[in-house]
Amino acid sequence: MQQYRALYRENRPEVFDEILGQEHIVKILKHQIATDTVSHAYLFCGTRGTGKTTTARILAKAVNCADEGCTDKPCGKCDNCRAIADGNFMDVIEIDAASNNGVDNIRELRESVKYPPTVGRKKVYIIDEVHMLSSGAFNALLKTLEEPPENVMFILATTDPEKLPQTVLSRCMRLDFKRVPAQVIMDNMKAICTKNGVDITDGALRLLASNADGSVRDSLSILEQCMSSGEQTMDRDTVLEFLGAVSEDFYLELTDRVLEHNVSESLVLLDNALQEGKDVKQLMKDWMAHYRNLLIAKFVNNPEDMLNMSTENIAKLKEQSSHMELEELNGSIVTLAKLNNDARYSTQARILMEVAVVSIATGAEYGQTSAPRAQRTAAPRVSTPRTAKSSASAPAKPAEPAAVKPIEAAQVETASASAAEVPAALSQASEDMNELWDEVAEKITKKSPSTSAFIRRATLSELSESEFKVIVDNDFSRGKLEKEQQLICEIMEELTGKTRKMACRINGDGPEENESKSFDDAASAAADILGTKVEIK
Repeated sequence: MQQYRALYRENRPEVFDEILGQEHIVKILKHQIATDTVSHAYLFCGTRGTGKTTTARILAKAVNCADEGCTDKPCGKCDNCRAIADGNFMDVIEIDAASNNGVDNIRELRESVKYPPTVGRKKVYIIDEVHMLSSGAFNALLKTLEEPPENVMFILATTDPEKLPQTVLSRCMRLDFKRVPAQVIMDNMKAICTKNGVDITDGALRLLASNADGSVRDSLSILEQCMSSGEQTMDRDTVLEFLGAVSEDFYLELTDRVLEHNVSESLVLLDNALQEGKDVKQLMKDWMAHYRNLLIAKFVNNPEDMLNMSTENIAKLKEQSSHMELEELNGSIVTLAKLNNDARYSTQARILMEVAVVSIATGAEYGQTSAPRAQRTAAPRVSTPRTAKSSASAPAKPAEPAAVKPIEAAQVETASASAAEVPAALSQASEDMNELWDEVAEKITKKSPSTSAFIRRATLSELSESEFKVIVDNDFSRGKLEKEQQLICEIMEELTGKTRKMACRINGDGPEENESKSFDDAASAAADILGTKVEIK
């Protein structure tokens, strides 16, 4: 009885013409083989499932093909080609660098390189996931990689070429494998389904290709999962069931609920999907894709060319996106990107998804540690203009004659006429300081993450020419901010263009301000409003 082989192994390309979506690489390699100008070392780079190892094996077949009359090598039929395909060819050595990444492993390789090929014309070393080699192993490989024996070829494959040292990159011919187009993946899956007697709809193929994300191996793994059910007919709903995903209508409805700021119905809708056994991480991924589709539908005149969707669903996307502003779309996409990244390392993905739903529905920032600006309890204090001392205990000075101070009398009259403008000015100043403090918090988060939470819980209460005052909740927070005082002052200077000192006090416990200083601040604020110098007696 023949052993079952996975779909991606059963349908692995055996010759260059069967490789999917990498025509630029196939053209280079076929020309080199035809002109006998193959390189001594190749570096195959690209994301998973795009054909790096498969191409390496086909190249090994081509340089060892025993069919002398074949004009388009490899033939795929001679003894050497079949042996390489079965993994039994002695002169093709595949090494997994993830588990053989030490210096000793490379030393063994260097020793074996000295011996000539046993059967074929060239000894080919295929080193997969080469970026996993240690720095010592890379150094041990350098000389051999630069000047190997004439009958030896190296093919290095990696998904992360940035981790390779430049000394290795400079010694290899680099070929970059691109993601396979969705249409090519769909055509390949349809041919496989036809061969296996399975009738599959175009909608199901589009969904499978979308989830494969340019990887042929991923597409065949998902297809195999669906075919293993024994279904002879597969449509979009069948594939959604096996993927643990939901239909586009679910994301349209969920997005409608968050646009209406209806947190309750949004969470209930999510709960219903999860109760049906849907995969929460798949929901995260697909909801982000939905927002991307909304972005495309909003700004592209003919989104049909970019979206693998039915005409009906594209019309629904256009309708929904017309009710959304760019800022709202952008914020939601950023939130969902953070959500997907956080969920990779979390065992509580459902809770993160619920937090993201609430954040998008309420307009709060995902992961924000402080309350929204409108809900802050400590209101900023701004020095207010006044025309006379209001203290009940202070004796009032007699007013000077108008003839002696005519300008000051006019100023007082103008101040009275402008009194209605003061509340609006104070409100604007308060909002400006909130925005300024938010910018300070953003920059602090990047430079000193441990201080971020304390900054966001504090409030900028006053901003003068020489200092800025900050209100905190407790003595511990004050100590933390005072410890980082130099950094905070530098950031304030960067944002405002002026050097100021920081004064930090606990909410409700601050000392009374010096009266003369308050009068100076009042005079300064009044002068800003009136546009002329004010002197308060």
